Amino acid sequence: MRSSLLMLLFCTGTVLAGTTGEDTPWPHQYKIRPDQTDRLTAADVVGPEGIVYPNWTRCGVQGGIPTVKEAAKIEDFGAKANDDFDDSDALQKACDTAGRTGGAVVIGEGTYYLDRPVTIRHDNVVIRGQGLSRTRLVFRYAIPEPGVAFYSPSANATVGPGTRIEMHARPMGLATMTLMIDDTIIDTWTRGQHSGNSFAFAKFGRDIAREVPDGPHTLKGIAEYQGGSRRVTEIPIVLDRRFEDRRLVPDSRAAILFAGQGTVGRTIKLARDGKRGDIELHLETTDGLRNGDCLFLDGPATTRWKELTRNACLWGSYRTCATVITAVADRSITIDQPLRIEFPVIDGSYVRKIVPIQRCGVEDLAIEQTENLWITTVLFSHGWDCWARGVTVTKCGRFPVYGSSAKWCEIRDCTFDDAWFKGGGGTAYAGWESSWDCLMENVETFKFRHAPLFQWAASGCVIRKSVFHESDAQWHAGWTNENLMEQCVVESSQNHGAYGYGMWASPPEDKAHGPNGPRNAVYNCDIRSPKAGLWMGGMNENWLILHNRFVVDSGPGVFAKTSSFDHIIRDNVFVLKDNKSPMIQLATADCTGVEAIGNQLHGGNGRIVAGPGQLALNEGNQVLPLSTAPRPEPAVRSIYDWQRQRP
Repeated sequence: MRSSLLMLLFCTGTVLAGTTGEDTPWPHQYKIRPDQTDRLTAADVVGPEGIVYPNWTRCGVQGGIPTVKEAAKIEDFGAKANDDFDDSDALQKACDTAGRTGGAVVIGEGTYYLDRPVTIRHDNVVIRGQGLSRTRLVFRYAIPEPGVAFYSPSANATVGPGTRIEMHARPMGLATMTLMIDDTIIDTWTRGQHSGNSFAFAKFGRDIAREVPDGPHTLKGIAEYQGGSRRVTEIPIVLDRRFEDRRLVPDSRAAILFAGQGTVGRTIKLARDGKRGDIELHLETTDGLRNGDCLFLDGPATTRWKELTRNACLWGSYRTCATVITAVADRSITIDQPLRIEFPVIDGSYVRKIVPIQRCGVEDLAIEQTENLWITTVLFSHGWDCWARGVTVTKCGRFPVYGSSAKWCEIRDCTFDDAWFKGGGGTAYAGWESSWDCLMENVETFKFRHAPLFQWAASGCVIRKSVFHESDAQWHAGWTNENLMEQCVVESSQNHGAYGYGMWASPPEDKAHGPNGPRNAVYNCDIRSPKAGLWMGGMNENWLILHNRFVVDSGPGVFAKTSSFDHIIRDNVFVLKDNKSPMIQLATADCTGVEAIGNQLHGGNGRIVAGPGQLALNEGNQVLPLSTAPRPEPAVRSIYDWQRQRP
């Protein structure tokens, strides 16, 4: 009865006096004792010390990264090492060929050049080099003079409704991009606050005004810059609205893009609330759904939900997951993993089929980008069970190897060194975005803004056994939940656009990012930072901060505000080099239910807690003089390994 009441209150946004016992925005859901068996679900794992954790047992490529047989050699399609000629067409053709049967495209020893992006759209395609020191790809796509050009279509091409019309312009100081056909404007892009290093603007033939007749025309691209300068490019095309364009243009988002189709078909609304731990979903209809279908589940960010979470962000993806249907019945389906968060009917939660690209990868090579363009090096977009292994990326344009709408992907044994652009808008990150149950392991980064990072509804992902130099750790945006950072070293700085905190979670009032969700965990990490060790902006429920060392130049070990509640801060070492900061600062009175157990404070002002908020439990904490202080040595060094190894 009580669990039903709590679900009703959370889904309606109503909190009755006395139901929570404290000033929290919704009833407590995630701080669970092992003996509360009525509250435990399949989404929970009781840890060795009695703390209830998220379940990370299905993180990463299912069954492990396979050894994939050779299907093609890039040399068989015209590529030759060290000759300074463009090999992008050869790599594209080799990948297309391998996609027919599945297998690895093998790149030989030496340096190969890519003057255009390569997009893989077939399952089971792996790009494999001979090793980090033996195979090198140089991505050198550049925008030609006068600094603006059409990426698609080519001159004299036929343009139909489905033809992609894409212009590129040099990004420095770029203010607007305008697409025109003769003297008629198709559309205009205008730089905004978060445009970053944007250089591409695209529309489709269907966007051309109906009054423009079929026949020969001139396509124009106009780039205008701060200060008033202007660059123009023109190409002749033939407009034909009957033309069905089946040409596949490489996607300019990434040098190497593994591209799934994404969501398809209609949306189907939930008929009952999807509750945390559920594996059965009740839908308005199951027509068109089959056993084995990949499924996307979304709880839209309605006005009701945004008011409940005080979310001021104007866009973004917050409550999502991806799963597989294992059974279909009359208006209900069974899914292969339990829900981590709630998907209430009141917000119009729905499911939709998704077509991913599956079991693809890139491995055993080095990649370098030569141009300051906002192009990711390797991107898994709607990629499932995909991987990067043994890859070095030097000077990425946006992200090095990145997952967006990825599921069960892995990035391991990689090194990422620097990025061309660090001016904001979403760049120089290493981590997972809108991704689920993905793994990053044994990765080292240098001179990034935000690394390691989770953002935009990332859930159930793990980043572990990795080192991040001169960047901060981030739950950067969009209700990230149940992610783990474990056995990581973070050496934070403010030199490359990082904020200077060791770890940072965006606050609800942030109009560009919004708040982050429940039960993210930091386990056995070593964090060094100029400012606060962990800064939590609010609406964060039951974060688990366990067995870490935080070495902080100035500020508290943990800072929390705005209904950041029910955290467990246990067995950490805090080295605070100033003489004025507490171990924990609860900056608002609604930061309730926080437990501090068995921590050591070295230095600071000698206070365990400060601020309007009060600790729910203050037990076994020690205040010691400032010293270097060794890292904690937990009996279980890896909670991730412990979960995977248990019966």
